[in-house]
Amino acid sequence: MASPITAKAFVEAYLNVHRSNGTITELADALNRSEDQVRAKKNSLSAQLKARGQSLPPLKRKERDGSAYDEATNMVAAYMQEIATESVDTDTDS
Repeated sequence: MASPITAKAFVEAYLNVHRSNGTITELADALNRSEDQVRAKKNSLSAQLKARGQSLPPLKRKERDGSAYDEATNMVAAYMQEIATESVDTDTDS
């Protein structure tokens, strides 16, 4: 198990990644941690910074390929078509 990241070490890495317009993935790589571990540390540190009147600048958002949204859109479209078909079938039964 990796040793805990100090607040100072985290902020130094975070600010370096921000300066280079980096993402959370690059921060995780710089800290040799998983993205989930880095997000958890960022969340806990952000609360402490906020209590002291400061906040971390936002990192660049990761590019997403959109395929998950395409799949979700197709699922909704198929469902809506199914409902429309059932509605027509129910209307003609009466």
